Amino acid sequence: MIRRLLARLLRRPPEIRREATVLVTMHGAQGAWVAARDKRRLAKVADAEADAHRWNAVMREIERQTGYQHQPDTATRILEP
Repeated sequence: MIRRLLARLLRRPPEIRREATVLVTMHGAQGAWVAARDKRRLAKVADAEADAHRWNAVMREIERQTGYQHQPDTATRILEP
């Protein structure tokens, strides 16, 4: 019972799964992740925090579906806060 409840709470909404699937189909794993990252950055610039949160969820769903893990190089990790 608890396992079922946790699975239900942690499940992504269908629109997030659908968006991730469409991006992966169109761009492949890395391209989809990069496209979602770019959309998240645009949302942050436009002060649309809800959109930024949505695109972050899409990025996580892409990682879950494909197993893709973005590993920035050392210089990028040092420069980003």
